[in-house]
Amino acid sequence: MKLEVAKIKRARVYKYGIVAGNSILGKFKTIEKAQQELKENASFYEYWAGSVSVSVDNSAKFTVIL
Repeated sequence: MKLEVAKIKRARVYKYGIVAGNSILGKFKTIEKAQQELKENASFYEYWAGSVSVSVDNSAKFTVIL
């Protein structure tokens, strides 16, 4: 899963976050702090991005009716 720093909106407040698809792995007040954190702890975020919880969060949702 590709990691990136993106601008996110939560409760009328814009912040920056490290994201993997739809999953927000970390939130920061400035883009510089987010980029620095991703640079310093890239292996941790890459491991987290490959986890089952992130995969489920980014998978297509569907309903099965029996």
